[in-house]
Amino acid sequence: RAVSHDLRTPLTAVAGSSSVLMNDARLTPEERRNLAEDIHKEALWLSQMVENLLSITKFQGDEPVHLNKREELAEEVLEEGVTRFRRRFPKQQVSVTVPEEILLVPMDAMLIEQVLINLMENVVIHAQGATEIELRITKEDGHALFSVLDNGAGIDPAVLPKLFEEMFPHAGELRGDGRRSMGIGLSVCMSIIR
Repeated sequence: RAVSHDLRTPLTAVAGSSSVLMNDARLTPEERRNLAEDIHKEALWLSQMVENLLSITKFQGDEPVHLNKREELAEEVLEEGVTRFRRRFPKQQVSVTVPEEILLVPMDAMLIEQVLINLMENVVIHAQGATEIELRITKEDGHALFSVLDNGAGIDPAVLPKLFEEMFPHAGELRGDGRRSMGIGLSVCMSIIR
């Protein structure tokens, strides 16, 4: 249930784009190609996401997890995460701060993108008063540090001990504004990072 949104959104995009592609004869060749490219990108994302979700289930087991780590350009991973986030929240202001130095970082890019997206979604859904999100990459002691910052009220100190418990806040649980909590959960983000 915690990941249903992460799968449902690209599936909805694929279904919608393919329906327009099949049923609207007025589309220009360029519009058709753009829709087909969107379908292709979302299908690849879904395929990789399913593979990663299968890997994530292993995090709870006793056997060591083998990640698909490759040297990735940190700035590109961050930008891809922001691009995917903006598809769902196009009006949310997001600024990006990166060093002038090129940072190649060994990581599983899809998992790191998913963590960044989830953290940005948490700002939109849970950070009271937040109007801005900043993603920042810095180099500290030979490591790349990814940060997700916002100008919201902060986390209630009473919540901090439970913050990384499985499914907190509960996925699918109705919030005060009638929307459902979404995302893969901070506990899974923590597992990915560890």
